[in-house]
Amino acid sequence: MTDLEKLRARIPSYADYTSEDARHEVDKQIRAYLGEALSIVREQLRPKGPVGDQLEGLILRCEFSDPRVIRAADHASYVQPLLDHVHALDLALVNVAERIREAKTVEELGAELDEAARLLDERFGVLSEVPQP
Repeated sequence: MTDLEKLRARIPSYADYTSEDARHEVDKQIRAYLGEALSIVREQLRPKGPVGDQLEGLILRCEFSDPRVIRAADHASYVQPLLDHVHALDLALVNVAERIREAKTVEELGAELDEAARLLDERFGVLSEVPQP
C-alpha cells in the first residue's frame, strides 16, 4: 500500500497535489486533522507551562494557512519523487496526530508536539526547495 493509499484510507477526501486548488485543500486537510487531535488533547490533559504554550502555538499554526507553504506548494514542480516525499510527510503528520490523540501524560504529549512541529517545518522546507517549473 502506498503512502497516498494510506492517506486516503484515513482521510477519504484527501485532495493530493494534482492542481493548485487541490494543493490548497490538502494543506487545509492536513492542518485540520492535526488541529483536531491537538484540540482533543488540550481538553483531555489541559497542559500548562511550556508544553501548554507549545500546544497553543501548534493549534494556532493549524488554524491558519501559512502563506509561505501555499506559495511554495503553488510553485513546486510536482515530479514523482517530490510527490512521494510530500505524501510521506503528510502520512507522518497523520500518524503523529493519532499519537497525540492517544497521549496519556504531558511528557508524552511534549515529545509528540516536537515531532509535529518538526514535520510541519520539514514539509514547508521540501516544498520551498523544489525547483520552479
